Amino acid sequence: MREAVRQALLIAQKDLRIFFADRGALLFALVFPFAFVAIFSAVMGDPAGASDRPFTVYVATAEAERAGGAGPAAPGSLSRLIIDALTSSDVGLDVREADPDKALAALEEEKIGGYLLFPEDFTEKVMAGEATSLTVYYHPDAGRTRAALNSIARAIAADVTAYQVTYRAFYELAAGRVPAGILEALGGAGAGYGQGPGGLPLLAERPEVRLVYEKVGEVEPVTAADILIPGYLTMFVFFAMALTAETIVREKENCTLERLTAAGASRLAIVGGKYLGSFGRALIQVAGFWTAGVLIFHVDLGRYPATVVWVSVLMALASSGVGVFLATLARNRKSATAMGVFVSISAAAFGGSMWPLFVMPQWLQTAARITPHAWANSAFNRLMLFGATPADVVGEMAALVAFGLLFMALGVWRFRVE
Repeated sequence: MREAVRQALLIAQKDLRIFFADRGALLFALVFPFAFVAIFSAVMGDPAGASDRPFTVYVATAEAERAGGAGPAAPGSLSRLIIDALTSSDVGLDVREADPDKALAALEEEKIGGYLLFPEDFTEKVMAGEATSLTVYYHPDAGRTRAALNSIARAIAADVTAYQVTYRAFYELAAGRVPAGILEALGGAGAGYGQGPGGLPLLAERPEVRLVYEKVGEVEPVTAADILIPGYLTMFVFFAMALTAETIVREKENCTLERLTAAGASRLAIVGGKYLGSFGRALIQVAGFWTAGVLIFHVDLGRYPATVVWVSVLMALASSGVGVFLATLARNRKSATAMGVFVSISAAAFGGSMWPLFVMPQWLQTAARITPHAWANSAFNRLMLFGATPADVVGEMAALVAFGLLFMALGVWRFRVE
């Protein structure tokens, strides 16, 4: 085994020396990718936009106004008061009121992603202490809209529940009786207060609760390079596996591998050496990408840059295994190159290297997991764009290790010198 390791290291060293001596290979691996990044960064510009515009959501109510004797001294429905507060306050979202029928029609035509609907008996149920519901209508592909509407609905539900609990506790502590003069002390029934079931004092107007936002520091917008650099790193590292497959097949045709075998090199040593050589080239690409990305394109590696680097190393490991395996399938140099290019380009598009994986439909994101590209891009996006921790991407890192070891094993199993 020690001799096999020594032979593998010598073969890898030889391949790396050839790589550094080949100016065309260096140009393709290190310079050509950044031309793509520079061009597409200029075309895409700043995907976050020049300003941090709030996300727009819609709310609607099926309740009729309670004015004109619809309730005891009640100037309006609770849903109306809540909607007015949401649309007039700075809650971090652009909340707009919509007509229920028009909102449903717009959702069916996919003009909006969804809306929140108050039921027609919302005020009645809340005042009676009964259970009620808020309905979130959403399109299956509108994940951001659904998340925003869910947040608003949960906040309203928590607020209304706290309101009910507070006044129920007041009523219970008063032994089921409303002390004399309490309504007058609260401002009188004419000011909008009345009595509910059992004498429980009710507020026609919801107590005003304001949200105060204080910005600490400047928000760093996501740049085009933050999205493009990881995707193109994944694509071009795997694209280089075509070079690995072509090199191995060329040495088969030149009988170089037969001479290595005649000199005592084992099959494991030859495959291991080619694997390590490919891994070394991929690491050079990774180092070049991140160095240029940080110094030239000012890429933000997130809170855990060391984890981003580790994901890159594991991605290089997986790409090396794929390259060695493809070499065992090709019959000649042309087929090896064509196969490597086809697999790398199609997997890059399918695995989220050409566009962010998270903008693809959920079913396609799930299907893309058959490629190592999807696991690598998912880890990069979560770490660099969404603030994930190393523990959050353990699954992606384990998948990349599994891809590398699997294809390495398949390469050893299928490898033949003839």
